[in-house]
Amino acid sequence: MRKDVWTTRAAIASNLKPNRGRGQACAALLASIGWSGAWAQTPDQLSIPPPLIVENQVQRVSERVYVILDGDRRFVPNVGIVVGNRATLVIDPGLGTQNGELVLRETRKVSTNEELYLVSTHYHAEHSAGLEAFPSTAIVIRSREQQREIDESGLSHMQRLSQLSPTIAVLLEGVSFRSADILFDDEFNLDLGGATVRMYAVGPAHTFGDTVIFVEEDGVAFAGDVAMQRYPLFASPFSGVASWRKALAALARLDATVVVPSHGPMGDSDVVENYDRLFSTLQSRVAELKQEEWSIPEIAELLTQELAPQFTRWGQGEDRIGVIVRAAYSEIP
Repeated sequence: MRKDVWTTRAAIASNLKPNRGRGQACAALLASIGWSGAWAQTPDQLSIPPPLIVENQVQRVSERVYVILDGDRRFVPNVGIVVGNRATLVIDPGLGTQNGELVLRETRKVSTNEELYLVSTHYHAEHSAGLEAFPSTAIVIRSREQQREIDESGLSHMQRLSQLSPTIAVLLEGVSFRSADILFDDEFNLDLGGATVRMYAVGPAHTFGDTVIFVEEDGVAFAGDVAMQRYPLFASPFSGVASWRKALAALARLDATVVVPSHGPMGDSDVVENYDRLFSTLQSRVAELKQEEWSIPEIAELLTQELAPQFTRWGQGEDRIGVIVRAAYSEIP
């Protein structure tokens, strides 16, 4: 690293590098965070507000696309409804039967189509467990990787969620996962009649089975947790910076004019570009500091200080930077 750059970084870092005790304390903090993500919080923190989708809040995003935004509620997804001339697709129908029933009612308000399709951006229960409320004639579409994750981890994930609060336990009571009616490997195209929906398996990123949904005629992309206006959550030990950036590149190639993430506000192409900027910066800075023999906890603390001010609009969640640092560090030779 150039001397002038090192001097600037040293000024920012203050006495981080020589202070090994401080680094060890940060290591303990990171260990407590680990790969657990949402599980690091207590039930009391997670129980307010209840994870319920709000009725009568459907927004029309484009000619064929409607969205029910999460209202900044924990464990509530942004729900998508795509209405064609012949059939309707519902994206991320919510956490459990009660939420699924509400989504079905809202779907009936904007579409009279009897032919229904269901897809989830990933297997987590707040995105997929609501499909239990839909009629058995509704056709479930999943990537093979997402179906594998459901088969291997779906029930255990629901059990962990149920332990977080009594409200979540009630919402998930009696819920099981229906098997997919249609499985695809890399890409699946669905014609709803005047609305072409393209589904892409882009994981691993947030999960192994991350799926991006693109409504071609309207230029609307449902990005899942792959790109949001919130800090990324590495929910799987298989999450990596390089693989996540590959998923972002696939999403960017769609050239969407509207990006609907799994959670938080909608946006445009900046949603994808900002995520890639975060990961790109982390990759390059971690590589520099690893070469200078900084430890993972020291790098995490420094980069949290450097990056958090650039993404203040994302709100809280700066602690997730440390987990990304660990992943980036392990990928660098």
